[in-house]
Amino acid sequence: MKLRTNLATFTLVIGAALGINAPARAQAIDPCTLYLCMAGISGVGASGGPACIPPITYWHAVAPAGLAVYDYWGFDAPASLALRTTYLSSCPGALSPPSNAAILQTILSIWGSIP
Repeated sequence: MKLRTNLATFTLVIGAALGINAPARAQAIDPCTLYLCMAGISGVGASGGPACIPPITYWHAVAPAGLAVYDYWGFDAPASLALRTTYLSSCPGALSPPSNAAILQTILSIWGSIP
């Protein structure tokens, strides 16, 4: 009986340790959702409210879990701008019609190069 209890305890401890030490996999935010939320805080769209907290956090999070690029010297503004431009441009509606492309440029001019 004691062997069975020790084995069960050992199994639970190992299982918990593996579960705690497993790497967390952050899911990327949909680029169209991010576009809408960033448009809202840029003053060219409606605020998304609390639903925009994860997308905006993703915008400011350090790559590869987010869109802010840091290198040895700190925040890399040109690399962050390039990554953010590519990511937002992957939303099909961000580039057409031209009014949406103008909103995209507004977002990037305000927020593209800040940490």
